[in-house]
Amino acid sequence: MAQQRLSHLKVLIAGAGLGGLTLALLLEQAGIEYTILEKHEGDLIPLGSSISLNQSIQPLFEQLGMLKELESISKPINSMTFLKENMNKIGSLDLSSDAVRYGYHNRIMDRPSLYKLLLSRIPEERIITGKQVCDIEQNDQGVLVRCSDTSSYEADILVGADGAYSCVRRCLYRDLRNENLLPKSDMAPLAFDHHCLVGITDPIDPIYFPDLSRSTCDMMVVIGKDKPYSWWLIPLKKNRLAWRVTYNLPTTQIRQEHHIRSSDWGPLQVEEMANACRDFVCPYGGTLAEIIDKTPKDRISKVLLEEKGAAQAMLDAVSLANILYDLTTTTTTSSASITTAFEAYYKDRSEHGKAAVQGSRHMGRLSGGHKWTESVIRSMFLNIIPSKVQQTILDKMLSHRPQAAFLPFVKDRGEHKALPQSQVEVGRMRTLSGLCLRLFQQDSFS
Repeated sequence: MAQQRLSHLKVLIAGAGLGGLTLALLLEQAGIEYTILEKHEGDLIPLGSSISLNQSIQPLFEQLGMLKELESISKPINSMTFLKENMNKIGSLDLSSDAVRYGYHNRIMDRPSLYKLLLSRIPEERIITGKQVCDIEQNDQGVLVRCSDTSSYEADILVGADGAYSCVRRCLYRDLRNENLLPKSDMAPLAFDHHCLVGITDPIDPIYFPDLSRSTCDMMVVIGKDKPYSWWLIPLKKNRLAWRVTYNLPTTQIRQEHHIRSSDWGPLQVEEMANACRDFVCPYGGTLAEIIDKTPKDRISKVLLEEKGAAQAMLDAVSLANILYDLTTTTTTSSASITTAFEAYYKDRSEHGKAAVQGSRHMGRLSGGHKWTESVIRSMFLNIIPSKVQQTILDKMLSHRPQAAFLPFVKDRGEHKALPQSQVEVGRMRTLSGLCLRLFQQDSFS
């Protein structure tokens, strides 16, 4: 049940993705006035393949009374097994004891089910569809948002939750550039070095894939031989497989394709990549052709492998909601107080964001890199580095498990306790250490 509305603060959220819905859900509980502007018209159709939520975000779901529902649509990740294309084992990560260590399992689910769960908690009147943000203006009185259909909306705060190619970001960068305040690093195009093809199958007979009927998930990762591909197969609920094929772009192609957006990729490009990987060997037997043919075409999409995922956007939402709630305790909301709130948000989340990007980059190389240094690092990390070192890495990654400050806190059940929210000090997240990290730095992507 949401609190009484705190009428002196009004928030607009551009985008009804997972991050935008999480923020909306929290503002609903905090009693803060908000409206979501979503560019797609009509009913919201959740898209995507699988998504994993680690222990950092699950205390929030428990606070919101949604943990049981989250568990009902997901499986605990028990292990990750890495294989060569000839099916020889490279190594594996045992994640079975994570729930004892951190209080929750790392869980995997299909993205549409998670989307529907979050959407079910947002009042329909709070989301306005068919509203493509095209321009923004801000001054001491607030922000004015103009949409492509000539409608406009005013609020105290606008939150850009509209994806990697955010229109809100583009407008902000334009204004900063006009004032000569935009850093050079932000003038460069969005960098990426992977293409991904993802999908979710229809239910598959467990006779052919026995692992599908298990209550836990054992993820299988295959590293291609003499080809710049890796592919994942992930058992989901209801006897379905989530799958992902990752294509590592050559350096020359990375430079040439900065201008490409995922929205530019239509059915023809999806079909071309699907045809290119049909003969790839499947860890469960046969080839990926059987998996692809079991996947409805509307559940296959080609996407950019973004550095920072939806889980980080959801953690961003927790931080921002806490700060906005603090802002509502003031008697008046001024431009200066909003600026102070955003500065506090930046201080809280900037290092987490940098750490997430670094961790994602290292994990991408660990799980799919094809350079000889990456192969050596992968083998070392999985087979030579002591388990205590791996545990220390996870402890650093999962020490920050934030909760909504305006809701009753849930008990920290893990053996490795979360850092108090008021004392969290975040350094760069390290997914590798010692020699492994030095090798990565020497052979980093441009």
